[in-house]
Amino acid sequence: MDDTNKAILRMLKKNGRMPFSEIGKKLEISRVAVKKRVQKLEQEGVIRGYRVITHREGEVKMFLTLTVTEDAVEEVMYYLNRTGYVKEIYILTGGKKLMAVAEAPEISELRYLVKMLNKNFKGRIKTGRGEVVQEVVRNDFGGVAYDETRYGGNQADHKGNEQVP
Repeated sequence: MDDTNKAILRMLKKNGRMPFSEIGKKLEISRVAVKKRVQKLEQEGVIRGYRVITHREGEVKMFLTLTVTEDAVEEVMYYLNRTGYVKEIYILTGGKKLMAVAEAPEISELRYLVKMLNKNFKGRIKTGRGEVVQEVVRNDFGGVAYDETRYGGNQADHKGNEQVP
């Protein structure tokens, strides 16, 4: 992938509705050239789609990690996918561990989701852990202000020999 495509992707990540003409002006290429590059990135599967990201004030987010029996993986994923609360599902290394990101207006609704998982998959969920997000520090969708003074600004990495921005 060349630098022009990388620049186009950076701009579209910030604003998926940015006009091709505006991207072209910034990169000093034609609107048509931008359109062809974007279409090629879409065909190659680099750009997988465009979506509206919403945020409702007060919504609760939970990361749910489940270790399931081998015969339950597909069924648990299907169940999670059907709920209105689960926004993302991941299969983790090993193949029998799943992570789901769930959101709801109230914590009681997420507790109900966990209760129903335990009821419907009794004996087939080996371990389960739900962690409620206390605060979003950064995300790729914007709208989150990172307060460097609150978290100490630049911190040394785990080795203590580099600065991580």
